[in-house]
Amino acid sequence: MFKLNSFRETVEAIAACSDDRALWQRYAWVYVQGDSALLESRFYLVSNIDEDDERRVLDFGDRFELSSCLEAASFADVLCVQKRQQPHSSLEDYAIALEHYSEQDAFLEVPGGDDPKAAEPGLARELYAEYDLFLAECSPDQLGVAAREVSAVLEINIASALQACRALPLCLGERMNGDRCLQIEARFSALSVPLRRVTHRSFPWQ
Repeated sequence: MFKLNSFRETVEAIAACSDDRALWQRYAWVYVQGDSALLESRFYLVSNIDEDDERRVLDFGDRFELSSCLEAASFADVLCVQKRQQPHSSLEDYAIALEHYSEQDAFLEVPGGDDPKAAEPGLARELYAEYDLFLAECSPDQLGVAAREVSAVLEINIASALQACRALPLCLGERMNGDRCLQIEARFSALSVPLRRVTHRSFPWQ
């Protein structure tokens, strides 16, 4: 389905992929409408499925005066570099970085951007959201099955896993990407063992 998005919606859609591989599988190009400033423009994310129907994409582009902005992977790279340099970047900061890249074919350098940045609770270190998972509670009748799963996930022996399950909360992973988080959640959900998720979002405004 063809849908035009705001700049914010486009940036958030790119960041909603779990990692670069997922982005590459989902999106091919970012198209922009007209020649307005990026913050005021409308965008269309061309998926890999869309590329198989090139005629419809071209017709849609002609209808709404769309032109190619950047490959989706390059668009994401610009966002990622800006995020690393300035974790609390605003939408305007990202727009400036993208416009600079389009004009100069180079990433925008932010003063102090190379200085090490400490990870902040609630905010992902990279472009994509990150997740912590905890086994926060476990009933006595679930200790055995939970310990076996903990042993497999953390790659520790069953005795250590059993001990850890008796001394909750237990961290099963920190700063994981979305795919890894969902995989672990699915394993424990199949055993009816609940987990607690902590999300580190992509952008401060989310």
